[in-house]
This record gives sequence, structure tokens and C-alpha cells, in this order.
Amino acid sequence: MTRIRSLCFVLLALLATLAALSCGGGGGGYGGPTAPPPMQSPPPSGSVHVVTINDDSYDPKSLTIQPGETVRWVMNGSITTHTVTAKDGSFDSGSIFTSKGAIYEHRFDTRGTVEYACKVHGNCCGMRGSVLVGADAPPPDPTYQ
Repeated sequence: MTRIRSLCFVLLALLATLAALSCGGGGGGYGGPTAPPPMQSPPPSGSVHVVTINDDSYDPKSLTIQPGETVRWVMNGSITTHTVTAKDGSFDSGSIFTSKGAIYEHRFDTRGTVEYACKVHGNCCGMRGSVLVGADAPPPDPTYQ
């Protein structure tokens, strides 16, 4: 009987160890100071429009969308450190565009025209763009077209 009891304790200890290992044992994953931020999930409704960030330009430079739709900017160029910063301060990606494939998204719920630029290359290189939200949105400043 003692031998069976000892065997049961060994098996229980082994099962507990396997269960702890299969759960990951804590640590790792997101949350550390160098972990990348989780990607934003697509909006529950509405379309997603893609703007490609090239070396010193956005493509397309201007687009028209409907309220509730999202614009996704995707880094494609080789010059690094770009931003997507609204002229009116309604959004700012920060300097996240440091490598090809970097993504920033913003959902537009209010009708109107939103002009944006790269903080680094907007003035020197004319890296500017605009989002017209709604078919009746006014045209952007000519320097943003």
C-alpha cells in the first residue's frame, strides 16, 4: 500500500509539473518594456482604406471616405522615421514608422476634411496628405493635395 501511495504522489507531482509547463509558467509575451504593442484590430464596421507611406510621400495623397471608416497607413519606403500627424491635432501616430511594414490606423467618425503631414518631412519635402470624410467634405488646402 505504501508503494502505491508513493507512486501516486510521484504521478501527481509529474502531472502538476506538466500542467505548469503547458500554461507557459508566466513571464514572456506582451507587456515587457521592449515588447511590441499589439496591433489594433479592424473596426467592427466600415471599410479600411490603405495609404502607403513611401520615402517622402503618401499614396494616395488624398482620399475620400465615409464616416465610420478607417484609414490604415503602411510604411513601404526605405527612409525611416515618418509620422502621420493631423494638422488639427486629432491624431498623431508618433514616430512609429521606422521600418517597412509598420502600421497606424485611425477611424474617422466626423464629417469634414482632415489634413495631415509627416512631422519630419512635411515642411522640407511636402510630405502631406488629406482625408475627406463624406462626399460633401470641403477640399483640402492646395498644399495638402
